[in-house]
Amino acid sequence: MTLLKLFVTSLLTCFLMGLAQAQPTVGSRFEKVLPLGSGASVPLPEGQWQATAVTQTVTPNQVNKFNVTVLKNLDLRSPYAALVIRASYTPARWPNTICDRPKEIENSFLVNRHGTINSQLLNKCSRFTSVDDGLELWIGRQKNQNSWYWPSDVMSGLGSIQTIKTRNFIQAEFTINQFEGFSLRYNVFMLPPAGISSVKFSSDYKAGRISSEHQLLEGWANILMESLQQSFFNKKPQPILALNYKTDVSSATVASVNPPTLPPIENVESLEAEKLRDARTQEILRELANPRITSASAPKPPSAPSAAISPSLPPPSSPSAQERETRELKAQLDQMREMLSKLQAANAASAAAATNKPSETPLAAAPKPMAKPVFANRKALIIGNDLYTDVPKLQNAAADAEAMSKALEGVGFKVSKHLNLNEKAFKQALRDFRLNIQGGDEVLFFFAGHGVQLGSANYLLPTDIKGDHEEQVKDEAIQLQKVLDDLQEKKTKFALAVIDACRDNPFKGQSRAIGGRGLAPTSAATGQMIMFSAGSGQQALDKLGTNDKNKNGLFTRIFLKEMIKPGVSVDRVLRNVRNEVVTLAKGVGHEQTPALYDQAVGEFFFVP
Repeated sequence: MTLLKLFVTSLLTCFLMGLAQAQPTVGSRFEKVLPLGSGASVPLPEGQWQATAVTQTVTPNQVNKFNVTVLKNLDLRSPYAALVIRASYTPARWPNTICDRPKEIENSFLVNRHGTINSQLLNKCSRFTSVDDGLELWIGRQKNQNSWYWPSDVMSGLGSIQTIKTRNFIQAEFTINQFEGFSLRYNVFMLPPAGISSVKFSSDYKAGRISSEHQLLEGWANILMESLQQSFFNKKPQPILALNYKTDVSSATVASVNPPTLPPIENVESLEAEKLRDARTQEILRELANPRITSASAPKPPSAPSAAISPSLPPPSSPSAQERETRELKAQLDQMREMLSKLQAANAASAAAATNKPSETPLAAAPKPMAKPVFANRKALIIGNDLYTDVPKLQNAAADAEAMSKALEGVGFKVSKHLNLNEKAFKQALRDFRLNIQGGDEVLFFFAGHGVQLGSANYLLPTDIKGDHEEQVKDEAIQLQKVLDDLQEKKTKFALAVIDACRDNPFKGQSRAIGGRGLAPTSAATGQMIMFSAGSGQQALDKLGTNDKNKNGLFTRIFLKEMIKPGVSVDRVLRNVRNEVVTLAKGVGHEQTPALYDQAVGEFFFVP
């Protein structure tokens, strides 16, 4: 009985210790790692961190509850001033990342999805924003706009951060969401590099004036994101590299916790200083692009001054300092790349282990892309009809459907493919697909075959359509708008309908004409994109001439080529398709301009 009591007491003690560690307490100090309980943690940038607020906040829809910790850096010479860490242990099916808020992204720079998209089991996003009027005024704005995200106790914890109270700064935000799992949001308040304001630093990046500090910050962000995944989701504490760039605070002497007010950086930065800075940046970038400098081509340091030179005169500027800076920068970037490769490999191994799949990547090597990415909610219905019984047959529709199915499976879609469907089978396929869709899914519907415009509505034709009169076609064909409405009712996160049905009018040889060439203009509901292979009144080409041996129609072959390009958003893919189709059709004297109707919210990618 004594042993049983001891065992129960030990379990209870461990449990209570776990609860005590679940959230830090106000005043506690940390270095390198912040424990969050149950083995989870987050890495901390260099410095000595003290918790100034510990609280909870709930999203407006009451779905997610975040445990929030505010930390200030006691090392006032560090570029990092404060952290706000939000950890949610409430499983959410499809939590959004900050990359899904277009208005906020417009005001940001160095935005990065880190190779993920929303529908993956783990999706990520980071961004940096500039704040030009100091923390005090920024806090006032956030209280009015985002009271749930920045509650009063979090704001009071930030209010004690003196380093950026009246100084311009950069806010970096990192989010990682796990499908039906936990979420992490990590905000860093940091100083811009020395001699440049945060706004100028941001605008330079957007204008393509990429400095060495931009490169360092981007590398640091990549490493931090992978470290967050390792530490919080994989429960393997992982420190991060120091960000070695100078700030106006780090180069000044810090006398006390409340340093004297520094002059605004905008006044320090003269036009001449900006020119020198740009020149130095360009030199560093050239050196990075061509790192192999031979002893013959490398600039030689000046010889020692002769005795005839007055010792009171300053020695001529030596390029060796710049060379050292270049080598140091390159060494740090190389170190970042090496560490990033190891972290990515470790995270890939953890993901493979979680899905009971062996990892193909050794920890010391850069991770290889998976042959087929794992997505939780990508579903596609593909239909290709070309063997019509009572209207002209088509040549490419089934081949287009086959190729599209294979391509979509390769980018993580669960595909339902059907060829040559009559009316009954067509409608059954739509019903089955509709039942399989859940809220939050990303859905693609592709149809290749005959389509016709009747009035202002568009109809997709099954293979057994007769077309004796217009009312019969309306009854037996599939109205496209009905398909789109069904997707909208299912509350899909993103729906794309691709219709390659703008062939010649299949009923034009009838004694009474039904419909006309092409499809009618349409409109997309919120969250939907629709693309027709040709515009209103136009015919979509199957071939570019008698010598064209490609088994796919013009529109589909271009679509297949563009959709597999990595890092290109879906809306950009569709616009690229349209541009190339127009060019190729004009080359054979034909006018074909694919029609695009876009009401999607957020960015989506076939291949991240």
